[in-house]
Amino acid sequence: MSARSNKGKSLDYPLYERMKKQAPQAARYWLLGDRLFHAGLFLTMTSMPALFFAYTQAGLRALWVWIIAAGAASAGTLGFGIYFKREAYKLAIKAGIDVNKLS
Repeated sequence: MSARSNKGKSLDYPLYERMKKQAPQAARYWLLGDRLFHAGLFLTMTSMPALFFAYTQAGLRALWVWIIAAGAASAGTLGFGIYFKREAYKLAIKAGIDVNKLS
């Protein structure tokens, strides 16, 4: 597998490939966790500049609540992604997959 084909994939994607074969439930949790993690990371990173912008603008005080809620929701999405990946790792370990070996 060339480095080009790995572009855009998670670092532990080879582990996901093994999970698909040996522990399908763990693979589903991993996929859900990976997608939630990346979405939450992106949303958290974009909500921080919006929060700073609303804080510095005097006329946007009404948006503060919405931007803080969006930041909390994006951080929650990030947290759920971490949770599901952790559960996937637990299921993989129970299925006998060595999670420390990523290749």
